[in-house]
Amino acid sequence: MPDQAAPRCSCMQCRMRGVIFPLMLVIIGVLFLIGEYSRFSFLDLWPVALIVLGGIMVFQAMASRAGHSGP
Repeated sequence: MPDQAAPRCSCMQCRMRGVIFPLMLVIIGVLFLIGEYSRFSFLDLWPVALIVLGGIMVFQAMASRAGHSGP
């Protein structure tokens, strides 16, 4: 009997979960870039990454679970 993969959940909360890691990589890269071309260093700007991560997590928690499939 062929193994069927579980259907991927398409609810907004699950879709947002897949965005956190790539978005954090982009933010960290932008902070390093700003550090290279301004008077600020990455050590001055790293709290911005934490603020953005916290905002993303708040939006993820508030996102709709309508249509969620899975545990």
